[in-house]
Amino acid sequence: MRFWILDFGFWIGLIRSVFSIEKASPVPTDVGFSTSSCALESTQSKIQNPKSKILLLLALAACGTPESGTQQAAARLEVDLDKANPERLLRYYFGGYVGQDGGDPFAEGLLAVEDGRFYVEMEALEAKHPGLGAALRDAAGDRRLEWEELADFLNASYYTARTLPPTLAAFRAETPYQQAEAAWFRVELDGVMSTARRHVYVAEVALRHALRNYKEQGERLMYPVGAAIVGEHHLDGALVETTVMRKRADGFWDFFTYGPDGALAARTQALPRSLKTPTQCVGCHFGVKLFEPERSFPGAAPDGPHGPRAFYVDEALRDRDVVVFFDEHSKRSDTILGIYNTLFVARLRTDRRAGRLSDDDTRLLESLGL
Repeated sequence: MRFWILDFGFWIGLIRSVFSIEKASPVPTDVGFSTSSCALESTQSKIQNPKSKILLLLALAACGTPESGTQQAAARLEVDLDKANPERLLRYYFGGYVGQDGGDPFAEGLLAVEDGRFYVEMEALEAKHPGLGAALRDAAGDRRLEWEELADFLNASYYTARTLPPTLAAFRAETPYQQAEAAWFRVELDGVMSTARRHVYVAEVALRHALRNYKEQGERLMYPVGAAIVGEHHLDGALVETTVMRKRADGFWDFFTYGPDGALAARTQALPRSLKTPTQCVGCHFGVKLFEPERSFPGAAPDGPHGPRAFYVDEALRDRDVVVFFDEHSKRSDTILGIYNTLFVARLRTDRRAGRLSDDDTRLLESLGL
């Protein structure tokens, strides 16, 4: 039981009031103490001896001063995700609420950890995003914040907190992956994420950055801040949705989806199942499970229960030496599942054999030992 150190004047007043109770009073004043509400409930007996009076004092002390418990409860909300590595998840999600570039939510005061328990600092959240503190508390109710409640909050507020481009047209104006297609590496594939044919675009400058820094980063393929990976999902020749990953300054990636109408969408729509954005994106990207067609590459992947799983690339890009060298899908160094650097380097090696590789890219391959 926790006892709070109370104001001296509070104790004097309390003692005087308790011991001034008349022994003969017919009013039932003995108490039963409720730890859940710190309520004093009357019973059918009377306080008639000092021992009963001391018990009453202890019960009141356990409640604390009238403000102490409620102020602390209002100031922070405990989080219990019941997930592997909850700190990483909290850093990712609440880092997005720190500011436009992301950030460390612990250093910025949005989150705290004490004795292995995690807390949201409600006043800090409310100060950065007015109204979201109350929304988060409403989501949790009177209990600790659990994963399902946090997921509902994130799905409802993340896009607004991140101030993402509200439409696909606005995103394309910022990131002209179609108009400047020559500067973007494009891969076409069918995979497990969707039955739609995906056209994935990655800026070549981002790929070259990851490759140039590969050894310095401990043989990890790390994309630069601001890099975007865009997936257009096509069914029967029509664009049905667009998924985007964009790297934040804190090292994590924002996930967002545009629906068939070009507006930000709370979830993907294409089969085999709808995925909430961003809360159902992180599981695969942070995990270790291997997926097709990346797992079988450079070989052909078997068809899945919902259709083919394949990369539609030139056979010259099925370069086993490069696949083994990077082991990109398995390592997922920057939480990226795609093997875009592997395919890009395979294309550079093809260009070198054909005698059309630039001097800069020739030196890049040489620096990698490829």
